[in-house]
Amino acid sequence: MKLMISDYLQRKVEQGSWIRKLFEEGIKLKKQYGEDEVFDFSLGNPIVDPPQELHDILIDILQSPAPGLHRYIENQGLPETRQKVAEFLTGRFGKTFSASTVVMTVGAGGGMNVVMKSILNPGDEVILLTPYFVEYDYYVENHGGKAVHCELDEVFQIDAEKVEACLTPKTKAIILNSPHNPTGTVLTQASVDALGALLAKKEAEYGHAIYLCYDDPYGQLVYDVVPPNPCKSYRHTIVVSSFSKDLGIAGERLGYIGVPADMELADTLTKAFVFSNRILGFVNAPSFMQRAIARMESLTVEPTEYRKRRDAMAEILREAGFSFVSPDGGIFIFPKTPIEDDVEFCQIAAEKHRILIVPGSGFGRKGYFRLSYSVPFEQIERSRDRFKALYESFTK
Repeated sequence: MKLMISDYLQRKVEQGSWIRKLFEEGIKLKKQYGEDEVFDFSLGNPIVDPPQELHDILIDILQSPAPGLHRYIENQGLPETRQKVAEFLTGRFGKTFSASTVVMTVGAGGGMNVVMKSILNPGDEVILLTPYFVEYDYYVENHGGKAVHCELDEVFQIDAEKVEACLTPKTKAIILNSPHNPTGTVLTQASVDALGALLAKKEAEYGHAIYLCYDDPYGQLVYDVVPPNPCKSYRHTIVVSSFSKDLGIAGERLGYIGVPADMELADTLTKAFVFSNRILGFVNAPSFMQRAIARMESLTVEPTEYRKRRDAMAEILREAGFSFVSPDGGIFIFPKTPIEDDVEFCQIAAEKHRILIVPGSGFGRKGYFRLSYSVPFEQIERSRDRFKALYESFTK
């Protein structure tokens, strides 16, 4: 019997992803040269461990387990966890969030799929600002939507004129990500305000809501600037995030969706999210971690270790000769490649210099590469001569 998968998945599996290819190349190189001789900057895996408080709470929960600790919980999430997240969001955005309009999800990726499932009809359009986290394409396509790509400007800020040219009566949402993957850019308040005004004008013209889906997993990793507040810019903002990066618990898949309590039909929207959470098979974020988060004194963190890595990595790249927009947040830098072909550049970086970086083409912007500085600090320091040699190999 011939086993078959869908034509769509067959194409996607064959295409693969640059991050996956580099991961496999890294395994091969490490076996050949040793772990210390391969400089892997390809993955956005959090390097900073969770707060000690979280470890202590987890131990206490295990040592004094309450009855029913591992049973099913309600599909929306534990009430005490949702209340904690609502308070956290209210503090961050200066807008009231309620436990009744927070939904716990399996990571931010799960949350974004829940939102897309809940708001999209077949053929509805979702604007994606490029360069971008390419999984957004799949999240939209998963639920019958059409991804519409719109370029950010040369310093990776929103170009309102380009966005307006992409808006149509079929537009149902736009996904906004700040701090930005892959560039590390933090959007300005002025640019988000201008986008909000544009969306408000267009939804009045089209006669239906256009949702601003704010993908916020790096929201606490901001350095030296004030992050934007989309909830003050636009009334139909939905926050989708996780504690993966800021609390260093990416493997626990603890995400959430937050709807401002005063948004019209907020209850209806939340009910749709809860239903989608169930029928997509996620059902809920792991209850054990929900219980732990609910007991933490604060969900706020200081990004000291990531700022330290950002500063060191930026210095090394500048010294080597690379050109880039200095990242104000997140865990990525997005420099220009010294040759036009970014794929060739990244292949040579791996094969001849044993540096693993991701072509910008994989994020919708050719002529760049993405580098994650969420790596051991010692690796960053040791990479100085490697990046210098890499750049010089193309410019001498």
